[in-house]
Amino acid sequence: TPELLIMKVALAARVALLAAAIYAVAAQPQCPAPVSLAPLTPAVTMPTVQDSLEWITTSGQSKLFATTEGGKLYSSKNSGASWYDETPDLMTKDGTKSSDKVLALITSGEDEPHENMIVQGFDGEHWASRDLGANWIQPCGVVGADPNNCFADPGNGVAFAYTFFKMHPKLPDHVLVLVERDLEPDSEFLALDLMYSADFGKTWQNLTETAGDRVWGFVDFDFAPPVPGDMDDGMPGIMATVYETEEDMKNGYYNSWDYNVHFVYTTDLFKSAHQRMVMCGNSFEVLNGDVYVAQLRDCLVYHATTDDEARAAMEEDTDIVLQISTDAGKTFTQACVPSSLGQRGYTVYDWNKEAPGPDFLSVDHAEVSAARDVGFLGNLYSADVDMQFFSLNMRDNIRIGGSADFTNVAAIPGVYLANQVVGHAMTMDAVKTRITYNAGGVWQGIRPPLLGADGKRINCQDGPDSCELHLHGETHWMRGTWKTRLGSVYTHESAPGVILATGNVGKSLAFEPTSVNTYLSRDAGLTWEEIVKGPHIYEFGNNGGLMVIGKMSSLGPTDTVQFSRDLGRCWEELKLSQRISIHNIRADPHGKGDVFIIRGSIDDGTADGDPDGVMYTIDFNNLMQVDPTGKPTYAWAPPRCEPTKDYEQWAATSPNPDKCILGRNATFTRRMRDPYSLCLNRQDYVRPEPETKACECSEQYDTECEFGWERPNPLGMCERMKTVDFVRECPAMEGREISATNMRIIAGSSCVDESGALGRDKYRVDGGDDGKGRRGGHGVLAFFLWMFFIGVFGGVGYWAYNQYDLGQYVPMEVKQCVNGAWDKINELMGRRTAAPAGYFEPLGDFDADEL
Repeated sequence: TPELLIMKVALAARVALLAAAIYAVAAQPQCPAPVSLAPLTPAVTMPTVQDSLEWITTSGQSKLFATTEGGKLYSSKNSGASWYDETPDLMTKDGTKSSDKVLALITSGEDEPHENMIVQGFDGEHWASRDLGANWIQPCGVVGADPNNCFADPGNGVAFAYTFFKMHPKLPDHVLVLVERDLEPDSEFLALDLMYSADFGKTWQNLTETAGDRVWGFVDFDFAPPVPGDMDDGMPGIMATVYETEEDMKNGYYNSWDYNVHFVYTTDLFKSAHQRMVMCGNSFEVLNGDVYVAQLRDCLVYHATTDDEARAAMEEDTDIVLQISTDAGKTFTQACVPSSLGQRGYTVYDWNKEAPGPDFLSVDHAEVSAARDVGFLGNLYSADVDMQFFSLNMRDNIRIGGSADFTNVAAIPGVYLANQVVGHAMTMDAVKTRITYNAGGVWQGIRPPLLGADGKRINCQDGPDSCELHLHGETHWMRGTWKTRLGSVYTHESAPGVILATGNVGKSLAFEPTSVNTYLSRDAGLTWEEIVKGPHIYEFGNNGGLMVIGKMSSLGPTDTVQFSRDLGRCWEELKLSQRISIHNIRADPHGKGDVFIIRGSIDDGTADGDPDGVMYTIDFNNLMQVDPTGKPTYAWAPPRCEPTKDYEQWAATSPNPDKCILGRNATFTRRMRDPYSLCLNRQDYVRPEPETKACECSEQYDTECEFGWERPNPLGMCERMKTVDFVRECPAMEGREISATNMRIIAGSSCVDESGALGRDKYRVDGGDDGKGRRGGHGVLAFFLWMFFIGVFGGVGYWAYNQYDLGQYVPMEVKQCVNGAWDKINELMGRRTAAPAGYFEPLGDFDADEL
């Protein structure tokens, strides 16, 4: 029978590829003997643990700054080789020069670095510098401070700074900060004034006073996105959320969302009437030149009624919508999200800085049942080209606070990883990791590695359902302490296609550190390796030519870090002079240099019994080799890569047979994984731009369901979401013309000829349309045959087929057997071309019983 034939062919293929995998692993060249290097000594030890590390590189200099939990500030101007305690140079009003009052360090962003910086302190004492700390501007009123060049207290000795200072991104002498206003004694209310300085803190202007009776108090603030001409009069654009009257503030003071807070815009420092851009706009964010405002949905209805009971009912059941501006705040469009659930908060993802608007939204919804209102779920939505109609991308994504387990793969647009709660349990025990190669149009599980870091086969005990790789995301890194955190999925543009992460192989994501290991992918997540047992923290450097890892403090202290010069295949050790708990590893923001900073703590044996902070600096240009007795003898000089022999052309691949991701085939130049070379990129190395070519639009790989539609089953048609009320959620959708397939091209896809994927038929949406589309379905039989073949063929065989060139390591007879098996399956499925990505599970792995 055909079924028996399929089973026999698949079994033969699996046996053949099992032999191929064993042969391929055995045929891999061994790693060379590691270099014996001298142990590292601490670059600096601090009386308390450091809580921030800033690496600032401008056109003129590069400098590092570290702050500690105890209020100290340290700097290094030689890439971390030595550190200087800046704190004694920060003078205080009581006449001492030793101040441990550093609260935060305010510096420029990575995109537009400058040398202005502010050290924010307590009790009205703040310091500043225009040259990265070479010369400090002292607080006004301090003995010895220059009265013509000092930093004044914006609270004037009466109020304290309520927020961190904010410098203008292009004109950093312009600074904003909120301060508390001194109200009548024992007042239950808190009023905030917005203070503005045009001379880097020397003098301050109270913008509440400037506005007169037009503004009673501020809630939040930011500089407007810079546009040409906005500073011609010397006054920057300012955006803020405000209470316009005292009565407004008192009426809504205790509400989390307030109908009396409005989003406003001024171009003259509130000297004239401000522009009320979004009524009931409570919270906002400026990101990559775009402006996002959270607005109460029924704002106009609230302000149109005078019925106190009706207003009280609205305040009890508030709901918000997101307004988006892609023209620096001049006009706004409501983001339509296809959900009948209330919206409580947003996280905006905008990795493509050149294109207007967001790539994705993570939305915290008000759940309809206590079982689902667990506090760590959100939905992901993808934008359309108009930044108005957002499609459901994944349900039940892990979201805690403003962080979500969702990230991109740097330099490979369209590849993302996310964590999702699957099933009805709604607990962290049911978290699974999913990956997409078309910006969330479809998601799939991650095939696990075959072998562990110890060379032993990874066995899945609970059936095929339990044999997937699951990886930790941002939420686990952001919460907890250094003793509980686990490294999240991490990529860097300096190493295209390379992913580092902690996680486990099994049925779901494990959170116990003893069950977590460290993994690496070199092909944007298609295949994975377990590189070391236990959770480690990691960093890229040398333009992707170096990786450094260290055991995380969740497993206790260590005196060893490891590095790789061949993209993670061979690892070498570096000893530390003492055991420390590693908190993080940092390199320069662009990942180009050869210097890494190990941040950590000495937990035992300290003078005061509390952990001390410690930093080790690894400079791969200044390491010492040791002789057989362990004595440092000469500087280690690793070879530098040769352009003609040490690089490879790597094409970003996906399940798409044409190797296209979002409509383009991209080929990158990167370090070859050659254990005989182990070279480092030259310091002047500049990675060539990737070679790209456009691909034809594909229904499988370049489309997603339209706003208000979803696929109830894998590879099915996009069908209307019955729970979505278009009139309420998005009135603009009614009458809109869409494809008869109820699909659209994914925003960001560069594919050509949309009609090849969507067809040419279109129709206009109306409120009563059933949304069933205008065409036939997919080949369901082919899908299930493909799923069956993958299940039998999986594990050893499929891993080897993807991991190795069988013609290189395997006798030709074995290769012919394997290729013959593939051909036979194609024949049984009625085709001679590469199989479709049948194992994709659309819309975040829905099961039929979940809908």
